[in-house]
Amino acid sequence: MLQRFFILAAASLLIAASEPPKQVPVPEAKPQQETPEQPTSPKKGEASQEQVQPPPENTVPKPQDKPETPSSQEAVPAGSDKASETASEKKLEDGKQETDKATDGKPADGKTAEEKPAEEKKVEEPAPEPVMQENPEDLKACLSQLKELGAEFREIEPIKGEEDGCGIAAPLEVTAVLPGIKLEPKGTMRCEAALALSRWTKDVVLPTAKIAMPDRQVTAFGNASTYICRNRNSAATGKMSEHAKGNAVDIATMTFDKGEPLVMKPRAEDGTMEGAFQRSITTAACLFFRTVLSPGSDATHQDHLHLDVLERKGGYLYCR
Repeated sequence: MLQRFFILAAASLLIAASEPPKQVPVPEAKPQQETPEQPTSPKKGEASQEQVQPPPENTVPKPQDKPETPSSQEAVPAGSDKASETASEKKLEDGKQETDKATDGKPADGKTAEEKPAEEKKVEEPAPEPVMQENPEDLKACLSQLKELGAEFREIEPIKGEEDGCGIAAPLEVTAVLPGIKLEPKGTMRCEAALALSRWTKDVVLPTAKIAMPDRQVTAFGNASTYICRNRNSAATGKMSEHAKGNAVDIATMTFDKGEPLVMKPRAEDGTMEGAFQRSITTAACLFFRTVLSPGSDATHQDHLHLDVLERKGGYLYCR
């Protein structure tokens, strides 16, 4: 009996020794290293964690961006400071738009090129050529040949020109192209032009007139123009005329000892002897002159025959 008591007591002691004391803290499991979570987009209708969680303590709040100026569509109470600022900004912006619109595609003065006065437009004119100087030997030979043909002329003082680009270095005043054939009125030109006129008269005009009108003799040329300082075709701008250099002669009529003068006019369809005569002498004129413009060749040459000795590159002739 006593032995059974000792066995029970020993078993109770063993059971009591196996239970841990209630006051001793239980050791916790070692925490695992946390890996940064990838941000996930919140589901529709749910707020993100950043929006729900309050900002950590002891942190300075990040300054927020200044709100944008409300658009014109947002209602602003009338009379408020905000309304005044908005109106001022709008006025400034509208003023800038008006300035941009006013200067768009126009000069600073608000006028287009077409609206500016004509005097303000700068027209580029070709540089004036200096007065052509004569080669002394060539001039001496020309004067000698002109005298041999029987032309009547006199040498006059150099013409320096009323305007830039005009003038004749050694001008002649011609009164007759051949003996008995006058230039009316007298004309001023270079010797080269006078010599070409005399040769053409001697070798073409007189023989052709003898064939076409054997009972009539040429007595004078009606001089429409010789030296005159002007542009081509009397235009306001452009190149200088060969008349301004003493290189050209315009003939308006031919006078005979009998009958009416032959008036220079378009005769392409003229089937008379006068028409044939005019066409023949104007065509042959390009054998002596470098430019020949017959009556009717263009709008500015309807009533005269233009002849000049303009020298072109390669000896090119212009005959119409």
